[in-house]
Amino acid sequence: MAMIALTRRLGSLLRRFRQDRRGVAATEFILFSPIMMVLAFGLAEVYVEHATEDQFVRYVQQAGDLLAREPTLTTSSITTVLNAADQMIVGFDANKTLEINVSSIGFKHDGTPVLLWTRSAGGTSLTPDASVASSLGLPADTVIRFEARMSYSSPFNYVWTSTSRKLDSVAWFRPRETRAIAMDGAVSEYDQTWDNIPSE
Repeated sequence: MAMIALTRRLGSLLRRFRQDRRGVAATEFILFSPIMMVLAFGLAEVYVEHATEDQFVRYVQQAGDLLAREPTLTTSSITTVLNAADQMIVGFDANKTLEINVSSIGFKHDGTPVLLWTRSAGGTSLTPDASVASSLGLPADTVIRFEARMSYSSPFNYVWTSTSRKLDSVAWFRPRETRAIAMDGAVSEYDQTWDNIPSE
């Protein structure tokens, strides 16, 4: 008899429990909130990465274009362009590190590219490779190569436990005011006969 009463009582409790909808929303929220948090942080991380890369690429294009407009440059000009990055790449990391390399590459009479001068600021790990400029210019012509590398940390690194990120970009420009831009008074520091075109 006691067993029947216990079974009825349990059945009654189970029916009430199945019909009681109080707390369902809170339970669903608790179950889905971790997934929603991961999605929210993921979207924010994608935005930070995209915005930082956009500012970095814009900086490379604008800084290189400004240098290509000058008929002559100095080593301090390169440092000034590096310092301008603080205003051009606002980003989300005040401790970002930026390194740039600016080079002038000339083309010999047979089209072979040759390094005329190069300057770096912010570090020394960037070295230009003149051979990749082949087919970018005519004999006795020049191009300006602007390369930048930036390391930054995302504000969400503590969520993903990730390391700093690196961005690299190389852009090429033609001098606007002159055939070859001089650096510290010299058009070429390595090959003085680069633009000699032999007579036929």
